[in-house]
Amino acid sequence: MRTAMFALAVVLAPMAARAEWQAETGPDVLQPAAQVCAQGRGGRRDQSLCFGLTCEAGQALGFILQSEGDAELMVRPGFEAQVFVGSRALSPLAFQSTTPGTFAAPLTEDHLPGIERLKAGARMELRYWESDDRPPAIWRLSLRGSRKSIEALEAVCALPDFAEQDRAARLLPDPSRAVLDDMVEACGLLGGTVAMIEGYTEPFDLDGSEPMDLRVNHGQLACSAAEDMVCGPTGCLTSLWQAQPDGRYLKVFKNVIQDAAVAAPGQVRLSLQGTLCGRRNAPPCERIYELRDGALSPAPEI
Repeated sequence: MRTAMFALAVVLAPMAARAEWQAETGPDVLQPAAQVCAQGRGGRRDQSLCFGLTCEAGQALGFILQSEGDAELMVRPGFEAQVFVGSRALSPLAFQSTTPGTFAAPLTEDHLPGIERLKAGARMELRYWESDDRPPAIWRLSLRGSRKSIEALEAVCALPDFAEQDRAARLLPDPSRAVLDDMVEACGLLGGTVAMIEGYTEPFDLDGSEPMDLRVNHGQLACSAAEDMVCGPTGCLTSLWQAQPDGRYLKVFKNVIQDAAVAAPGQVRLSLQGTLCGRRNAPPCERIYELRDGALSPAPEI
């Protein structure tokens, strides 16, 4: 991937002055791309930024960003960007560095409506935060020619396998550590510390087979700066994880519940309240959820 993205950087460099979307999709193009570039954010004529979509031969469509002249961005390993078309935002883009100044972000199923807005809009705004104590960097880019360029790229680039993409995002080697780290970060932003209460994790046999699955009770992490950060009137945040043969865990459920119990192999009885019982402010109820296609879903009502 690094080699392919470096090739794209070479392609994009001569296009830094182009203010309209352009597509590079010919038979001899190793890295098809559709992108737009801008120069001079905040009066800095020595800075430029190119944004667009790309794929390499045989690979799926994704986002690309290249910066020149921004020393801070050149050394960053990654960042989250927000794109606005008019007042509507695309799902956040999680960019990771591929070569200095060049970044790639996966295209997810949530981005598909945003791609259509990019095709139909007149201008877009890209924002990213350089630090927590500074306002976001803002680049304004034209969408002139975007429909023709993006559709030309779509004709030669396949969409990602969204089902596999979703599954990969739900696989973790240590869910309890990941949840704890997220809680410590969120609590720390409020100036607090986290204490772990007994029962934070427990074995939970989802499928009736080894290795043992896992339940993580997020509410058993207490933040000193915010009481019941993940709990409320309808229960506490809970996640259930199915153990995989390779030692990782697949997240099959995450929501606010009151309790969970194994009903049978592949079935879980959830104690719920509120919207999960059918409507807002609904009284407590119990529902059977079934393990299907790597996720817990409500069992069909008979």
